[in-house]
Amino acid sequence: MNYRSFTKANAFALVFLTFVLIWEYFSLNTVQLQFILPAPSKILSTLWERQDRFFIHSLATIKEMAGGALVAIAVAFPVAWLMASYWALRTILQPFFIAVQCIPIFVLAPLMVLWFGWSIIAIIVPTALMIFFPLTITIYQGLHSIPSSYLEFFRRQSATPWQIFYKLQLPWALPHIFSGLRIIVALAGLGAVVGEWAGAQEGLGILMLETRRSADIETMFGAVVCIMSITLFLYMGVSFLERLASRRYYRLQTPLKLICILMASLVLGGCREAPQKPETTLVLDWLPNPNHIPIYAGIERGLFKEQGIDLRVLKISDPSDSVPYLTSRQADLSLTYMPHTIHAQTHGAKVIPIGILVQEPLNSIIFRKNEGILSPKDLNNKTIGYCIDGYNTAFIHAMLSPQNIQPGDLVNVSFDLVSTLATKQVDVIYGAYWNIECENLRAKGMETNYFTLGDFAVPTYYELIFLANENSQQTSEPFIRAFQNALQSSIDFSIAHPDEAFEDYLKANPDKSLATQQWERLAWYQTIPTLAKQQQIDPMVWNQFIDWLREQGLL
Repeated sequence: MNYRSFTKANAFALVFLTFVLIWEYFSLNTVQLQFILPAPSKILSTLWERQDRFFIHSLATIKEMAGGALVAIAVAFPVAWLMASYWALRTILQPFFIAVQCIPIFVLAPLMVLWFGWSIIAIIVPTALMIFFPLTITIYQGLHSIPSSYLEFFRRQSATPWQIFYKLQLPWALPHIFSGLRIIVALAGLGAVVGEWAGAQEGLGILMLETRRSADIETMFGAVVCIMSITLFLYMGVSFLERLASRRYYRLQTPLKLICILMASLVLGGCREAPQKPETTLVLDWLPNPNHIPIYAGIERGLFKEQGIDLRVLKISDPSDSVPYLTSRQADLSLTYMPHTIHAQTHGAKVIPIGILVQEPLNSIIFRKNEGILSPKDLNNKTIGYCIDGYNTAFIHAMLSPQNIQPGDLVNVSFDLVSTLATKQVDVIYGAYWNIECENLRAKGMETNYFTLGDFAVPTYYELIFLANENSQQTSEPFIRAFQNALQSSIDFSIAHPDEAFEDYLKANPDKSLATQQWERLAWYQTIPTLAKQQQIDPMVWNQFIDWLREQGLL
């Protein structure tokens, strides 16, 4: 390393260290930052303490990145060669690629689960789609940039198309090819993370999502550090291969083959033959939380198997996906909300309720204490943050209007309810559960209070119910009876043995940090009184709530 390079490296290290120290100081001394930007020391501590979990999730994401890259490379090379060789194909394919690239990948990702099921293929395909276009274009530009005089010389020597490609086009295009590889290395991680958000059960993307929703920000940033480190390492590897190829093109064949074999091995390891499909798959309404403890306790204690039901739990990141997975037969059962179920049924969804988990509303309006909100009337002119647009905004107006309450503003904060309330971006939040989010905020040092929906004259309803496709065997009378018996036994066990049930839940969800475990245990104790006491859905509760929805114009 020469003096100039040494100076640049020292300057970079000094700037980076200064940045980290400033970040550390403000994170440790600003209460609000603990909800959005933890101190670097806490992130590093979390990475060290939970390195086994980060390794497992990192390996899953690397497999998906390798699979997406292999698929993209396998398709991009022949397509780029065809585009460089045939003008007509180039004219047809380029607009098509641009149109596909314009489709947001998060729109395609859920469809992949519907088409390919809960497999690694559903994540590899969107990853490949994200990186295919830039790779193809860069390879095409390299193949197309060869001087015509060189091509003419090879043709005069009676070179075959393969010899022209291997001896002339490929070496000439190497700078463009490696430029494309650097691009796909940078994008492959993003593609894998987006794919995982749609339906993965492990990986850095799903770890980020779970920990973000539970306000475990240190673990979320730890996952970000992992994906950045993986991407940086791969980028440096591509740069090294490029320098090697520029000097020893033909000697590079062996290491390239070994890398391809390694990538294929990683993918095939993730695509190994899946176990036989369980008798019953259950899609949760949300990522695992204390509301789901009886389900995990029932599985761990064999209460479902005693009734002949081999239950497998699938977690999803978007509550709106629950019923579509059920109607498309990608799941046998769905845990969802009674209001959303009624809304789906009125729009033609052929689903029926077969069990109850939580028998009373948990949804609430939560606000910070000591800020002058003592009754629902005090919500006048307050900024309300809500989760997901559309139905929720109409529901808020239906609650507030009869009491002549006019909010100052309604803000769609997506799923960031906790952080937006904690950082005072909104005055109150709607869409959060009083048994979950209040304990989460209290654990972070923020005291809150809440109004239940009953405070706004909303009739009671079942918060969490189990649905089945009405055309499936899960709606047969023997199955429903067996499922309800197993479910109620699981609930009764969880009520009688809350600590043992909570340990069963942690065993099934090992990514929970110690801080998250502590506040979720308190949330679990708050949840116990709301669990179903029996499994028969009361028609009066169902019909009264439907009548109220119709009166408010929500149906």
